[in-house]
Amino acid sequence: MNKLNHLAIIMDGNGRWATARGIKRTLGHEKGLQKARDVILWCKEFSVQYLSLYVFSTENWKRPQSEIDGLFKLSQQFLEDLPLLHQNGVKVIVSGSRKNLPKSLLDKMDHSVELTKNNDKIVVNLCLNYGGRQEIVNAINTLIAENMEICEKNILSKMYQNLPEPDLIFRTGGKQRLSNFLLYQGAYAELAFSDTLWPDLTKKELFDIIKKYESSLRNFGGLGDESTK
Repeated sequence: MNKLNHLAIIMDGNGRWATARGIKRTLGHEKGLQKARDVILWCKEFSVQYLSLYVFSTENWKRPQSEIDGLFKLSQQFLEDLPLLHQNGVKVIVSGSRKNLPKSLLDKMDHSVELTKNNDKIVVNLCLNYGGRQEIVNAINTLIAENMEICEKNILSKMYQNLPEPDLIFRTGGKQRLSNFLLYQGAYAELAFSDTLWPDLTKKELFDIIKKYESSLRNFGGLGDESTK
């Protein structure tokens, strides 16, 4: 059985969830952040050690400014609810570029990382202003600047965070693409997709997805157990 160590999630469908109910898209994002809190605690219960959440991509800057401002405000509110996560042993880290992010959000991010740095129940990696391609470019440029060999091991060492590679990348909302998320680290990740919009995700559905992963066969390019069949 495969143990799910690192789960990465593309939290898609907040805007469509709101539109279907005739309310503002920002209210859908608010509901989505509430769901993220639930999922963090569920993953802790499921003994997941690392959880990466795609909060805001580099492509999201193309959205209306009012929606961008709303997303940043909600992200800040999410971090202001830190006592709940801190009490549950959640260690918060952040992946992505700090460029163009509001100072108030950066301050909350830094405070959250510092406050929870010694927690050890689950590591929650908030991918904020994150793009997989840009992360790879940054890593290679860093290696060049430091006169280091450009190889797989060194590239991984220069990513935003030194985390185990994701075992499973899960996307809600009905789309079946990675959308520039963990492109390098996710080379051998299993993929799971759901038509469920992110705010509607249930504990049972997430549990079933994890259980399906744990019963899967992972060969990493080899024959694995199939060679004996």
